[in-house]
Amino acid sequence: MWKYLVILTLLITFSSCGSKKSAVKTSEDSKEIVLGKSETVSYKSLGNGVASIAIHLFENNTFKFNFKSIPQPGTDEKPIRISEKGTYTSDGSWKTLHFKNPKFSLAAIFDAQYSATSDFKVIDEESVKINTSKNALSIWGVVCEKQ
Repeated sequence: MWKYLVILTLLITFSSCGSKKSAVKTSEDSKEIVLGKSETVSYKSLGNGVASIAIHLFENNTFKFNFKSIPQPGTDEKPIRISEKGTYTSDGSWKTLHFKNPKFSLAAIFDAQYSATSDFKVIDEESVKINTSKNALSIWGVVCEKQ
């Protein structure tokens, strides 16, 4: 009887330990991106009846993108909410935001039809390049002012 209890205890102990992943994570293989403590640049939408949009870039080359649509009065629409974190690279005043598996279309949110070509450029399904020298960007047709 004692032999079975010891074996069972050892099995439970070994199975609960499992394999440990390295404590050092890169932003590419990490599901969780740790945002920086101080912002370098941020853009926030002005009051409007379309959407609330914010982009916050941090000193450790991470960013947070928040989007919330505002349903039109008299409809039963639910607001669309997007909150994504990612990393960015710099090329002067241009910052390339790298979203990791976004659950939305970057081309739909960063629609060139509603902005100047010098505001941003969608590179692919996971990356968009924004010009941080601009005092305002038009994202989804909504003016977002530099803070």
